[in-house]
Amino acid sequence: MIKNKIILLLLFIFAFPFSRAQQLSFKDKNFEKAVLENYDLNKDGKISQPEAESVENLFLMNKGITSAEEVSYFKNARMIILDQNNISRISMRNMDKVELISCAGSKVSVFTAENLKSLTSLYLDGNMIENISLNSTPEINQLTVSLNKIKTIDVSSLRRLKKLNLEHNLIQKLDISANPVLQTLNLMDNPIMEKDVKKGPANVVIFGLDVP
Repeated sequence: MIKNKIILLLLFIFAFPFSRAQQLSFKDKNFEKAVLENYDLNKDGKISQPEAESVENLFLMNKGITSAEEVSYFKNARMIILDQNNISRISMRNMDKVELISCAGSKVSVFTAENLKSLTSLYLDGNMIENISLNSTPEINQLTVSLNKIKTIDVSSLRRLKKLNLEHNLIQKLDISANPVLQTLNLMDNPIMEKDVKKGPANVVIFGLDVP
């Protein structure tokens, strides 16, 4: 009997820290509240790692979120929507399965994407972005960054890019010579002229260029 009690006690001691390790902590309480509302599968008031990893579509629109740091918990998400929040800086890395990201109208000023190898669509319109960095995102075919404050953007690594919307920015020069399948380019309301666009072999339909 005593031996059985000791075994049960040991099991409890070792199981307790393991169960605690499964609970995720969130710095942004609005982020935590939003995911608890939709993704707390067992309704225990907590988000565990298995629960986070089971999410394929992460919809967090207009939730008062100020930090997207904990998005990394949802590493199996294929779609991430963070529209209409208040997130000044966003950095997303090493999420192999994400295919679509939208952070429209979220007051973003800096956006960094790195090693998002399945990402095909990125929507960042209606922010305050001055700097955008896209590294190891080879599958992007649609990029929308209209209504921002971007002066320069490097799209040379986006070999599959088909649609690029840069409307209403501060673009003065643009190189699209490395985008062989680009179909449409929107440069309306930018201080750029046709001679400032370095074109490649693609037959691109360009909107908004001033001809000197």
